Amino acid sequence: MKAVLQASKSQFPKFYASFSDIQQHDALIRQIRFERGGRIARSVANARPNGVITIDLDFLDHPRPQFDDNRMVVVLFHEIGHLHYYQTTAPEQRRQDRSEQAAFEYSLLKTKEMAVAGDCGPLATGVHFMKVRSEGRNLDDPHVRALKRMVREPLYAEYVAWVQQHCAASASSANTP
Repeated sequence: MKAVLQASKSQFPKFYASFSDIQQHDALIRQIRFERGGRIARSVANARPNGVITIDLDFLDHPRPQFDDNRMVVVLFHEIGHLHYYQTTAPEQRRQDRSEQAAFEYSLLKTKEMAVAGDCGPLATGVHFMKVRSEGRNLDDPHVRALKRMVREPLYAEYVAWVQQHCAASASSANTP
């Protein structure tokens, strides 16, 4: 586990830097666990109300074209977004699609901070893949339901406009689709 994380420094330098920073500065995270082999419901990562984030090591150990460094940063912030949702929403009021929307919005917020600081890659990647996933037809998936609603809202449109205005030059140099 530690070897894969160390190796991710070169393969996923943005992810590694963000991971290291949040591990030291985000009080909502009680533990970050690593598992292998899709035991976390065939996803890259997940977050639990108890403050535990689990990351599938296979995504770091065996990079996938659709999950480059930029997208891994988005995933990491997405999971932290769930923790913020759990912290601010009473258990009886929690809804999966609302948790997903809060997580997507948090990842946009944090990756925009990166973009303002000069790295548009994660924000542009997040905006792109959120739009792609919003076009899915699996309404049983709370991610899809949340994104279908979210991409029609002004907040998402503001992020898209910001990317178009500020990230056009860096999009060609960033590893974005």
